[in-house]
Amino acid sequence: MTKIIEISEIAGLFAADGSMQKGHICFLGNPKSDREYYDNHLKKLFLKAFNFVINPHEKPSNSVYGFYVCDKSIINFFNEVLEYPFGNKTYTLIVPNIIYQNKNKEVIRSFVRGFFSGDGCLNFDKRYANDQKILKIIHTYPRIQLKCVSKLLIYQLADMVNRLNIKNFVSTQHSHKENEVDSYTLQISGKIMLNKWVEEIGFPNTNHSSRYEIFKKQGFVPPNTTYNQRRDILEGRIDPWSFYPKWACSLVWIRRQIR
Repeated sequence: MTKIIEISEIAGLFAADGSMQKGHICFLGNPKSDREYYDNHLKKLFLKAFNFVINPHEKPSNSVYGFYVCDKSIINFFNEVLEYPFGNKTYTLIVPNIIYQNKNKEVIRSFVRGFFSGDGCLNFDKRYANDQKILKIIHTYPRIQLKCVSKLLIYQLADMVNRLNIKNFVSTQHSHKENEVDSYTLQISGKIMLNKWVEEIGFPNTNHSSRYEIFKKQGFVPPNTTYNQRRDILEGRIDPWSFYPKWACSLVWIRRQIR
């Protein structure tokens, strides 16, 4: 199957953000942060994988951005070849065998890349254990996280990431309410593993790559920023230090003078 790499990335995104009924497949993302990924990246993947043109658009009624695929051959492929079920897949989802058993690392990379693009996050934390005061104030420590409620899926993802020599660990968040279930988080921490992730998998979704680009440029990433704010930071319209107390800037100045 010559298009398995593109199919694998689409399958990863479907595992995170997709759903399927007998009459259609649906992909839905965030209208602000996912728009560029859908328009510029996913559209090309679908064209190459299935020779099919998708038309992502905003759905103001439920504040999402995405598209439906009603082509029977594609629906059958998702159901019969990728073995994705019709209806609710949230708790029983697994990586398709045609992908999980594949020896080609690029296929593995693609699935993880697709899943992360839809349901992953890149955040930066403070370093409270560090002796340097400034590192207890600004956010310099990278953490990559993938979350889901399917235990088998999260451990398959961990195995796939291990095959790429990216160190990770899985934690369980136990539910405390009757109508909730346990959830699972795969986490990759530290600058070395962040660089390894970029080398092996990358960030095709600009919602994530914008954080990484700020980190490369500034060495830290302010928390709780919107995608538009991050674009403004990268284009020089917003000072990233404006998200911190004014006295924090003086700590950086003092530290630079001591060097």
